[in-house]
Amino acid sequence: MNEELIFITSNADTTGNVIPLLHQIRHALSQLLAQQEETTIDLRRLPLSASEESQLETFLGHGEVKADIQALGDTVVIESRYTGVWLETHYNEEAEIMGKYVHICDCPPLIKSQPEDMVLSLNNIVSDIQAMSDTSTNDAAEED
Repeated sequence: MNEELIFITSNADTTGNVIPLLHQIRHALSQLLAQQEETTIDLRRLPLSASEESQLETFLGHGEVKADIQALGDTVVIESRYTGVWLETHYNEEAEIMGKYVHICDCPPLIKSQPEDMVLSLNNIVSDIQAMSDTSTNDAAEED
């Protein structure tokens, strides 16, 4: 069975969920500090009107970090003005929002380097250094 989930922004003027959501974010930030417990809130699973989404984004604001990731559509990760609170938005190739999350953590999982990617990078840098060293050695030999 193949089910497709479609999440839409509420057409209502207000759902009354912004203040409770902000309290949830505040509690999650407190838990992160006290117990190193990370939290992810899927905004597409919460009833929020378009104006409430805008109100939430305005309240959270922008901090010092913004990352743009291009992979199967764009993803934008923005640190809010509250350190440890991040807004992550996923777009498809048609620039439609496919997912929107608030992460309460030191660093969102999408930004963290993956161990298997780091192993590949280590192998690549070793090869690249060797190639550069070989080129330098060959260039020096040709100058003699």
